[in-house]
Amino acid sequence: MKSRSTLLPALLCLPLIHFACQPGGSRLNIPSSFPMKYRVGEVDARFGISRERFLTLVREAEAKWEEPLGVSLFEHDPTSDFLVNLTFDHRQQRTIDARQAKAVLDDRENSVRSMMSEYNMAGEEHLRLKARYESELAAFTGRLDRHNATVADWNRKGGAPPEEFAKLKEEEKRVDEARQSLDKLMADLNDAVSRQNALAVKVNSLADQFNLDVNLYNGRFVESREFEQGQYDGKGITVYQFTEESDLRVALMHEFGHALGFHHVDTPEAIMHRRLEKQEMQNPGLTEDDLELLKSAFGT
Repeated sequence: MKSRSTLLPALLCLPLIHFACQPGGSRLNIPSSFPMKYRVGEVDARFGISRERFLTLVREAEAKWEEPLGVSLFEHDPTSDFLVNLTFDHRQQRTIDARQAKAVLDDRENSVRSMMSEYNMAGEEHLRLKARYESELAAFTGRLDRHNATVADWNRKGGAPPEEFAKLKEEEKRVDEARQSLDKLMADLNDAVSRQNALAVKVNSLADQFNLDVNLYNGRFVESREFEQGQYDGKGITVYQFTEESDLRVALMHEFGHALGFHHVDTPEAIMHRRLEKQEMQNPGLTEDDLELLKSAFGT
């Protein structure tokens, strides 16, 4: 019997799929195009951060997407054409302007607080002198009344004998000295009141100017920012703006999310929310919405 040749069906050329086994027997569908390779491109010196430190933050950002899966989605490769850049433009200049304006605000706030402390101390001195004056005034009034009553009594009797007259003259001298002391205390009290009032004018003036500056600062700089501080264009990631390393890390996480193909979500705390506003900055992590994006893309 002659053998017949059998034609095999043509095979489609499909991308290879890596199956990563997870606890419980679940699998991850990781396309062969992963891990995505990148390298650090431009790092403008005006940001004040070294290439090495920037690369560290980039790796920390990518790791936030990789840790839940336990696989590598990104890999640093010095030969890659996919660049992660730190590019200086008007956005970072605005951040620098805001930082400088905030420093001026902080100085003015410290001036207000210092002046307010001086005002409070003047107020305490005023109250101390007032209490002392009222106490000494009461003592002086009682002494004067007693002296006048004694003089009136001797006058009704036709005059005081020489010995008593000498005592009355000595007491009159003491009463006059007490009056002079009281007058000086009143002058000190009035000075304290004047000093406190003058400080109140200064405090109010500084506070009014400070509040005006705060309103101007808030109107110019304080806002929830759209994630325009960074951009993923399909060929690389560029960050244009950050205030602290913490929000630079979050911005990189956000753009790496776009590189994975993820769009914005509605949860304000999510890394993939359109605004940089309510995310945890110091120890950022993926929210349930962010994890759901990973699940949809790569399985459970």
